[in-house]
Amino acid sequence: MIKKSVKFTSVNDIKDFVYLTMTQRFDIDLIAGRYVADAKSILSVFGLDLDSEVTLGIHAAEEEAAPYLGKIGKYLV
Repeated sequence: MIKKSVKFTSVNDIKDFVYLTMTQRFDIDLIAGRYVADAKSILSVFGLDLDSEVTLGIHAAEEEAAPYLGKIGKYLV
């Protein structure tokens, strides 16, 4: 699993992130403390505490996830 830190600054950031994420074939999670949310579900993402950095967990190989990481680069910390 690939782990990266992400940070969102607005509701539009979250909506854009989920839109980009839901088109991926592999599983993607957002982890905030002890809570894990499906990053492809906008309701799950809004249920997290997004005021601090959140860990992105990508269940794919680095080469498979590289195009996706390029698309969400502005959210990576």
